[in-house]
Amino acid sequence: MRVTLVASSGPQQPQLFNSFVVDDVVAIDAGCLDHVGDLAAMSRIKHVFLTHAHLDHVASLPPFLDAVYDGSGDCVVVHGHQHAIDCLKQDIFNNRLFPDFLHISTFRPPYLKLNEARNGEPIRVGQLRVTPVEVNHVVPSLGFVVEDSASAVVFSGDTGPTEELWKIAGANPNLRAVFLECTFPESMEWLAEIAKHLTPKRYAGEMQKLGRSVRFITVHLQARHRDTIITELQAMRLPGVEIGQPGMTYEF
Repeated sequence: MRVTLVASSGPQQPQLFNSFVVDDVVAIDAGCLDHVGDLAAMSRIKHVFLTHAHLDHVASLPPFLDAVYDGSGDCVVVHGHQHAIDCLKQDIFNNRLFPDFLHISTFRPPYLKLNEARNGEPIRVGQLRVTPVEVNHVVPSLGFVVEDSASAVVFSGDTGPTEELWKIAGANPNLRAVFLECTFPESMEWLAEIAKHLTPKRYAGEMQKLGRSVRFITVHLQARHRDTIITELQAMRLPGVEIGQPGMTYEF
């Protein structure tokens, strides 16, 4: 399995938006899908799984869909929690923020199709199996366990301390890695509590819940406090922890 952590801007620039691409055809979140590559690379992505509908995770979805639309009807399927789907319908494709692709899709070859991703119900996409798991964020949100025949990888999405994700991940014998958020430094634990995110100490607590040694690739570091978060994580000497590198493709 190949997982690319899509860079949201240029080299050495802050990572403000969030997207992953798996095996060139599946995206986890759509914050920066416009940075995947050329139009051919974007057009290979046929399934987008949204962890939730916050802007840093969906910002590039409308222009991405506009760019890859070819009128053939072979359109992108967007999977997400019902809350995220409702947000797309009401808040994005509403002719105010962006043209109403959903309405246009009722009388022309569709721009996109929507599919509710339900907690614990796997979705098959080619050689991949994607299992949504509800996590603990300030809005209804999903993590995803993505599997092929040899490997499994977890994407936590945005979350505070959570439980079910680790039970499902820990039971998977092919688990190779976890992309886990760590948004705030310890000095901002108060905000992590309100917004339901992780700090380094909370991150360490989530690692312990898994009960296994795998790669933990740290993502979603708040740009202004990135260096502090990295310093605090490194001081804890947590086994298997690395800092996600935007633009890098990981192989599992």
